[in-house]
Amino acid sequence: MICGSVKPTTSIFLQRLMAFHELVLIGDEAFRYCGQWAAQFRQRMGRAFEGRIIFDVGCYDASFLARVASKHPRIGFVGIDWKVRSLLAGAEEVTRRQLRNAVLIRGRGQEVARIFTAGEVDEIWLFHPEPCDRLQELNNRLFAEPFLLDVHQVLRDGTSTLTLKTDHPGYHQWALGLCGQRQPTWFELARAAREQKVPPQPDWPRVRAGDLVHPSQIPPASSEIKSNFEVSALSHNYWNDPAAKAQMQNRCFADELTHFEHRYTRQRLPIYLLELRKRDDSR
Repeated sequence: MICGSVKPTTSIFLQRLMAFHELVLIGDEAFRYCGQWAAQFRQRMGRAFEGRIIFDVGCYDASFLARVASKHPRIGFVGIDWKVRSLLAGAEEVTRRQLRNAVLIRGRGQEVARIFTAGEVDEIWLFHPEPCDRLQELNNRLFAEPFLLDVHQVLRDGTSTLTLKTDHPGYHQWALGLCGQRQPTWFELARAAREQKVPPQPDWPRVRAGDLVHPSQIPPASSEIKSNFEVSALSHNYWNDPAAKAQMQNRCFADELTHFEHRYTRQRLPIYLLELRKRDDSR
């Protein structure tokens, strides 16, 4: 793979990233393989490629992606992030592991429908997206109707999924609202307890109550999302939820913790999970 033209820059990190021209796609090169990703992975992997493609949105330093890809050498992985220094670390890790089944993109998740064509992806991972939790930032949240409708377009028909993991309870509230799901009862209790400056009950799961929002700030359910997806998995405390973990056992990521999960599970804070499955239009 060869990088496209990039505007002159004084960033030494971007210059170093461009040296990984067979691994990292930058600029317009991000869209080069739209509709041809399967052929590209066959070229890279040969007969080992089984045909499945997973898109990791916000892959950070790709350490998580690299660990999973090394355990599943027959699947093609595409990771995307905007931060150059993180991607540089990811490119170095993928190269160190000599992974032919991983490609990195410097870009934004909002461009998913330009990166892939219809029905080209089997799974999309949205793990720990930017919370954008200030009032003026809410419209920038990636988990929103425009992005999800593009996701529906690029996911393969059948059992393809989008999996959201977040450590941010306010983001979880937002996602639940858009998908028409009930909020955990202790969220409102924890928010009220914080406002009234009383301690939470000991049997409530730990929650960063300051990140919770008033019910009036939770978006209404989207009829477009509900008509295009079904909620196939939901957990308000994933790593302490045996049923949810059992349900995810067939996922590549099932036993691997992301960078943020390592941090927050040590603090006994929940990781929230919501999985959407593309509805089969033929049914």
